[in-house]
Parts: sequence; structure tokens; C-alpha cells
Amino acid sequence: MLFDLGGVLLPFDPERRVRSVCEALGVEAAVARAAMDAELFARLDLGDADEGDFADAFSAAAGRVVDAHEARALILSVFEPPDAALWDLAGALAGRLPVGGFSDNPAFVRDVFPPGADLDPMFWSSELGATKASDSAFAAVEARLGVAPGAILFVDDGVGNVERARRRGWDAIRYCGIDPLTRDLAERGLI
Repeated sequence: MLFDLGGVLLPFDPERRVRSVCEALGVEAAVARAAMDAELFARLDLGDADEGDFADAFSAAAGRVVDAHEARALILSVFEPPDAALWDLAGALAGRLPVGGFSDNPAFVRDVFPPGADLDPMFWSSELGATKASDSAFAAVEARLGVAPGAILFVDDGVGNVERARRRGWDAIRYCGIDPLTRDLAERGLI
């Protein structure tokens, strides 16, 4: 079983990050948004950029040096507190089957996992060199798992990701809240 992170196990709000960048760098929202260029995030998700690239962009926006550590914290500020009940459910399921993750993020997002929480295996787009928008990311996950597509259950909040998984033969659930997910898992005999 693989969980998506952003929007599922890790709620997020892009405006939260904009506010954090504005406060930390002392800049207006338009400047913060410009520093967080969509292309830079796309490169981060593919593993073609890192915190250092964001540190450079933030430094230029702020007119002061922003180091990679501060840049990482600002990138991660998009995430709200983890959904404890959902992480508990994932932990309980891990006692019955392998429970991992599949995320369009860099591996340092692990820094915002709840203390003691783990997903194994964990598939990061930055390490796969492909995001869930491409079939190659799904194919890479299948190859690394070494199981038939039908043996994979995937939980994601994105309609496109769920549809892509189903087209590949995965069982997929669109995440719309813990109660509907619990019902879907019960129907599959997993809880």
C-alpha cells in the first residue's frame, strides 16, 4: 500500500509558505511568489534542483544571504501539522502489509513526518527523476516493488494520479477524508 504525502498524510497550504517567506525575508507576497518560481519547484520535484537553488533565489529576493538550511525550512513551511489519525491508520496497516509512500517531492520532506513515523518503501519523484504526471514514475515504482500492478493499492488526493494508477492496473483510492478511506479499506478487508 502506497500513500501520497501532500494533501493526504501531510496537509498543505501554498499560501502558508508565501506568508512564511514574506515574514522570513521581509518581502511582499509578489516578490515571494516570484522567488518560488513554478519551474524551480518542478526541477526540485525531479531532482534537478535542491535547497541551494532555492537559497540563491531567496537570497536574491531578500537582498541578504539565505543558506540552504533556511531555504529548506521555507520550502517545508507549506506543510500543516501531519494528520495524526491518518498516520496512526497507516501505522496500524503496516502491521498487516507493507505501507509506503509515493510522492512528488524531494526526500527531505521526510523531515516533516511525525516523530517515529515511517513509510517503507518510500518513492520520491526527485529520486525517480519523474513525477506522477508521467507513466514512467509509476513504471519505476512497479519495477522497484517487483510485484504485479494489481498487487499495489495507492491512496492519492489527485484525480489524475488515481486514474493513471488505475490505467496501469493498480487498485487506487481517491483520498477524500479519513472516514471514506476507512470505509474503502474495510470493503477491501484491510481493516
